[in-house]
Amino acid sequence: MTKKNLDYYLNLPYTFIIDWSDVDGCFLGSISELERNMTCGQTREEVLSNLKEALASYVKTSVDNNMEIPEPLNLRNFKGSISYRTSKERHYMLAKQAKLHGKSINTFIDEAIAEKLSN
Repeated sequence: MTKKNLDYYLNLPYTFIIDWSDVDGCFLGSISELERNMTCGQTREEVLSNLKEALASYVKTSVDNNMEIPEPLNLRNFKGSISYRTSKERHYMLAKQAKLHGKSINTFIDEAIAEKLSN
């Protein structure tokens, strides 16, 4: 079993979100897996550096104090199938649209989700 130390956590794929804020006149960044965290900077690189420094500080303090540390989602925990329930009316509409496009319902839904996720 891997010992969960500072290096372990700092090598996990945490999600860094960086967006420009017209209101603040700078880039704002946060780590989605951690609550109540935000930093700003004049460049994306500055914000990313700030976020990595904040993550290291958070993890070190948490490890030193035996506190629980949230981990990012791990792709290995997903198998690629989900159970989806809907109304019979929506199921019917999906089947009609899939057939109209010459696709299976699964392919039609998967492409619709992919399109929505890419926006």
